[in-house]
Amino acid sequence: MARSSRWSKVVVSIGALLALGLAAGPWAATAAAGSTSTTETSKTTSPRPLVGPKTSTTQDTTYVSDVAKADPALAAYIQARGNVALRALLTDGVAFCAFLRRGGGIDNAILSVAVGARSVESKTHLPSKVATFNTLEAVALVTLCPSERKLVPAAVRSRLRVLAEDLAK
Repeated sequence: MARSSRWSKVVVSIGALLALGLAAGPWAATAAAGSTSTTETSKTTSPRPLVGPKTSTTQDTTYVSDVAKADPALAAYIQARGNVALRALLTDGVAFCAFLRRGGGIDNAILSVAVGARSVESKTHLPSKVATFNTLEAVALVTLCPSERKLVPAAVRSRLRVLAEDLAK
């Protein structure tokens, strides 16, 4: 099997696991909201600040390179859009790490990045496909914020190890 085809399959399987969590998110939130007691007091807390990972130029370069290896469509996007593409991909990868680190779970991190990316899509022209975000998030967990892997389900972590090994080759 060709190397890029194998990476795509690993990223797709990681994405499927992440999507399962996202699909369950609205249902879980609705169920939790329905079970709230009327005697509970509402707490208003501001969300923790977003803190992205401290990355080096080498990590940033590796991230963009790995994203291009993992998804040929993103490699074409980089070729077509140049520096705008590089900044968009890196921003979304770092943002995913920051949202995941902030708390609220992987579902909220995925959704927050998608909402943010969509808000600037007219400037970045980032493909807004699920596969795009699956790639960005999986590679971010491998390259930009490997310490955040502990925040994702075990099945995703095992597939991330495979992706990391494949990208290192």
